[in-house]
Amino acid sequence: SNRFFPPSQAGHNRSHPIAPPRQGVDRSSQTMANGATKEDAEEEYKGNLLFTGCLDFSVLGKVTAKPALELQNVPSPTRFKCLSGVKVKHVLGGSGAQHCMLIDAQDRVWSWGGNAKGQLGLGHTTNTSEPKLVEGALAGKKVVGGAAGRFHSVVFLSDGTSYSFGTNKMGQLGLGSCKFSILSKKKDQEEIHSEPIKNQVVDCSSVTCGVEFTLWLTGSSVLSAGSPEFGQLGHGTDNQYNSSESSLKMYFQPQPAPRMIAALADKKVLKIASGNNHSLALTADGHMYSWGNGGYGRLGHKEQKDEFKPRQIEVFTHRMALPMDSKIACGNMTSFATIKGGQMYLWGKPKATGDTTMYPKPLMDLNGWNIRSVACGNGTFAVAAEKSAITWGTALHQELGYGPTGKKSSANPDTVKYLEGMLTREVGCAMGSIMFLIDDEEDVSTFPEWEAPATITPVEQPAKKRKGSAKGGRGRKKVR
Repeated sequence: SNRFFPPSQAGHNRSHPIAPPRQGVDRSSQTMANGATKEDAEEEYKGNLLFTGCLDFSVLGKVTAKPALELQNVPSPTRFKCLSGVKVKHVLGGSGAQHCMLIDAQDRVWSWGGNAKGQLGLGHTTNTSEPKLVEGALAGKKVVGGAAGRFHSVVFLSDGTSYSFGTNKMGQLGLGSCKFSILSKKKDQEEIHSEPIKNQVVDCSSVTCGVEFTLWLTGSSVLSAGSPEFGQLGHGTDNQYNSSESSLKMYFQPQPAPRMIAALADKKVLKIASGNNHSLALTADGHMYSWGNGGYGRLGHKEQKDEFKPRQIEVFTHRMALPMDSKIACGNMTSFATIKGGQMYLWGKPKATGDTTMYPKPLMDLNGWNIRSVACGNGTFAVAAEKSAITWGTALHQELGYGPTGKKSSANPDTVKYLEGMLTREVGCAMGSIMFLIDDEEDVSTFPEWEAPATITPVEQPAKKRKGSAKGGRGRKKVR
């Protein structure tokens, strides 16, 4: 059985907190939640969605803010009433996403969560606390994968065409143009597409989103569009320029046209993953490339330098070359990959406080587990392995799923007791939310069911602290 070994027990220390199952190792599905690929889609399993975490997306990520009375956080795995009878194929999220998506057994997309920039694709900009069907240009289309950025979403169809929705402020929708550039006089305006719109990418087999950029895998090429900050588009530059002759105002030029990353042109890329401001690419020869923001060692190169184009991670070479079915994922400041034999490796900064890991090292907490799916939120992590779901991290909305009286955050991986013995096919994360795709053979009828309320009572929020004036009194009077 899965349990925690006490620190004093012989042969075990705190670096191995979860005992892996001794038997019944499930080696069925091998899938990936950080942007489903066509290979995943061809596996054709389905199941039921359980979720944890935030329901009042107006307070998402705000430490002191209180959710509306009818939209309290969900601390244990729960069903959506509106999805009763709806079978789910994939859960879609992103480390910086303020919203969640899923693909159902009829190849339709549903979305819910924060919607300030129309990123739910529902034709409006109102948050929604329960999944709604995304239609418009996607009505009747066969959607097979997708991913979520902070204020944008990208999906792709079985024929390889790709659609986007949400903000196009930095060109992250891949439409080929941005209406209002940073230099525009209409600075307060932002190009928003609250319904799905076809982007320039064809032959897409996978997609991932950072906070303000998108990567598409087409054939074995990787295309990127959006904000070039940190060199996260992989084109060798961050496109930074000074917008004002009279003062130093540095901006990053939006890159709205999806462009092939030249440094990966001669590599056969199998998988991609993106965190808030960095990305990974796994190639057929078992090598891993990383680029973008290098802070806290999240690129795995033993230094904190931003990489403006893909650079090979030295650790994953020769006998450490990665298998083709390696599970890869990126969080805000972390990266993950499974090596041959299934051991999970981690690099970057997984905890808000604590050490940084400058190059890939084994995550001993998950030693011996057969990992099926891994996903990252902004500071949270989720894994599906054997017949367990495992979560950890810094959570603000009880999304780790440990229950109403359970711990809110966890420095180390821990099993979600409500899901013990159940086959979790896939996990997905967004800011304040974790999604669990439970195999259709499992009975989820005993889990609580949530229905969106007809009315929502506004809650008085704690008063913001006023910034004090200059030390020693009222501050200086303005000279007229």
